[in-house]
Amino acid sequence: AKCVDIALSSCTDVAYTQMVYPNFLDQKSREVIEYSSEYLLISVLHNLLQGECNPDLRLLGCSVLAPQCEKDKAIKPCRHVCENLKKTCLPAFDAIDMAWPYFLDCFDCSFIFCNSSTYKDNLKKSAGEVDAEEDLPSDLPATFIQFKHHSYSQMVSTLKKTASKCSHIATTYSIGRSFEGKDLFVIEFSTKPGHHELLKPEFKYIGNMHGNEVVGKELLIYLAQYLCSEYLLGNPRIQTLINNTRIHLLPSLNPDGYELAAEEGAGYNGWVIGRQTAQNLDLNRNFPDLTSEAYRRAGIRGARLDHIPIPQSYWWGKVAPETKAVMKWLRSIPFVLSASLHGGELVVTYPYDYSRHPMEEKMFSPTPDEKVILFL
Repeated sequence: AKCVDIALSSCTDVAYTQMVYPNFLDQKSREVIEYSSEYLLISVLHNLLQGECNPDLRLLGCSVLAPQCEKDKAIKPCRHVCENLKKTCLPAFDAIDMAWPYFLDCFDCSFIFCNSSTYKDNLKKSAGEVDAEEDLPSDLPATFIQFKHHSYSQMVSTLKKTASKCSHIATTYSIGRSFEGKDLFVIEFSTKPGHHELLKPEFKYIGNMHGNEVVGKELLIYLAQYLCSEYLLGNPRIQTLINNTRIHLLPSLNPDGYELAAEEGAGYNGWVIGRQTAQNLDLNRNFPDLTSEAYRRAGIRGARLDHIPIPQSYWWGKVAPETKAVMKWLRSIPFVLSASLHGGELVVTYPYDYSRHPMEEKMFSPTPDEKVILFL
């Protein structure tokens, strides 16, 4: 065996620079590795798992396929690193009905027991990828909230960590998937997470309906952390809210559009890039116009306005999976109050925002409960 420079494109960002042949799967050349099913798998894991557990999971695979080499000897990766990563990532594999990769069996001979304080951890992220929260001082209080921008995977990770810290009052779930397969991730707060309680009002906030409007998304991530921290601190107002209300927060309804906008960068894209979904649909124009239907039914004697059926003509158009997911969500939970947070302008849009006469945009069109709406 002899140490050689790493030439595998999916493993060039590991913390070490040299590997050894054969690897721990007895693959004896770069060509054999690159044509193997194991290498193909670690190359596409990011897309399969919608960004969860990456790049750590890919780097773990690299430590087996392109093992670290020092003094012409292969260095085995740490077993505890593998076990911790498997524990974190298994839910993502379960979500797509996929088995844990056989070559990442933590108790296989490819892994050894080691002390992380003395072992050069080959899962260490490159300098540009280190999450800021990993560098925080250890003496900070557990309720500390770090204000930073979150990528999709960081958002999911933060919500999961928050729910774990407050597991007695919080849980996470997905209402469906985006067009590109990303989970529409929700965190819920209540005294019985995951269960509707009779007469306990259900509330939801939605953010990032337009993918390039990220302020609402970040606010809801911070709100989730705030609700958890303040509940643990005994804040009476927050405890009253959570004890008497079931609160659902969906920080990103359009993760596909968000990622497109994030790739362009804040200083380079116009207001259009990432606003719509991967299907080029504006979610804020994709839901049915029930206001016009309410006006139509108001002139019919005995017609109900509390349960308005969706007009059949609506389904003739293209309905986004994100829209369908929210519709299914609304049918499964009896929300009594909701709001969607946008960004870019100072404006509040109330229900019935279509005028009774659509050509007269400035015509006052109050809701039946206008005073309540204005109070809120």
